[in-house]
Amino acid sequence: MARWTTLVVSGAIFATAWIPAAWAQTSSPPAPTAPPTPDPQVQQDRRELRRDRRDLRQDRQDIRQDRRDITQDKQDIRSDRKDIYSDRRDLRQDQKQLQQDRAAGNTEAVKKDRAEIAGARKDLRGDRRDLYRDRKDLHNDRKDLRADNRDRREDRREVNHDKAKLYRDKKAAGAK
Repeated sequence: MARWTTLVVSGAIFATAWIPAAWAQTSSPPAPTAPPTPDPQVQQDRRELRRDRRDLRQDRQDIRQDRRDITQDKQDIRSDRKDIYSDRRDLRQDQKQLQQDRAAGNTEAVKKDRAEIAGARKDLRGDRRDLYRDRKDLHNDRKDLRADNRDRREDRREVNHDKAKLYRDKKAAGAK
């Protein structure tokens, strides 16, 4: 019981000492003061920095898209080569069949084989055109990627320059 009494009394003493100190700390806030006027040069530097960062982000997105385009063009070229290979094989088979039908004297089969050969040649020409177009697209996409990388490096330099300029202007504004 003596311990309990000691605890209650010491708690009461502590409360009487602490509560007024706590109220003293939570006094009314000081009178409002006008916020410092921002330096217009610092604001301009911040705007430039945000704009340059936005440009840099756009350049990165363009680079990613160009890389995807290049990958797609490579896949298209690969499939066009496979198509050309199969069309050439079909053409050879049709020519072989034509020779066999000629040797057998089968005129109906010869006409049919000639039509198949013409179709196979047409398919082959179309696939070669596709291959040429895809190679050209690949070349242009690589050129775009190089240009976007150049832009990204330039924007990166501008961001670094603007960050340094902002730091200098903040420092100069603080010294005023």
